Amino acid sequence: MRLRLVADDDPGPAGPQGRRAPGAARDWAELVEMARRGDARTGAALFDRCEAQVNRIVWRVLGADDSHDDLVQQVFVALLKGLLRVRDPEAFPGWVAAVTVNTVRSELRRRRIRRLWLLGAPEALEQAAAPAPPHEARELLRRTYAVLEKLPSDERIAFGLRYVDEMPLAEVAEACDCSLATIKRRLRSAKARFRRLAHHDPMLAERLGEESDDGSG
Repeated sequence: MRLRLVADDDPGPAGPQGRRAPGAARDWAELVEMARRGDARTGAALFDRCEAQVNRIVWRVLGADDSHDDLVQQVFVALLKGLLRVRDPEAFPGWVAAVTVNTVRSELRRRRIRRLWLLGAPEALEQAAAPAPPHEARELLRRTYAVLEKLPSDERIAFGLRYVDEMPLAEVAEACDCSLATIKRRLRSAKARFRRLAHHDPMLAERLGEESDDGSG
């Protein structure tokens, strides 16, 4: 695995979330019509349409997480509730991303509160996740997400979407419901904080050194 920190002003690749596939607007319009009719198949159709995007965003921000499936389910509950409120079919991909990000942000905040309550319970804090298998790529990924857990929620989300998922900058701002200037500030802060924390981990520090050496950092 190679950690790639792209420039904050790099527009990024046109990934699945950045493309409008032919017929996508028609598909969304059909979904909305199903919801209006109270069609029992709406939930399944929504899942088929958005499952890949939602799973990707949750995984990119949280990594291998025990709550992944529960969070995805929460996202789809929110999507189904809000489906009729989105009027423009072209806006649906951005709306799906925003709902997913908001769900993940709420979970990160809940975890922060739980950690504060657990400060007086050392035995609970000792229940660390089992180490990843000793394969270099998976170990590097585990260490990366261990560092990301120390970032503020908004910075972690922005970092995961931009630098892990390589989502275009404008779409990161849209998903996080903030201006381009705000997301750039978050990303600069997140990248600086990530580098500072990662340099305490020899494996990550070595990789970040390689990024700087080849001029891609």
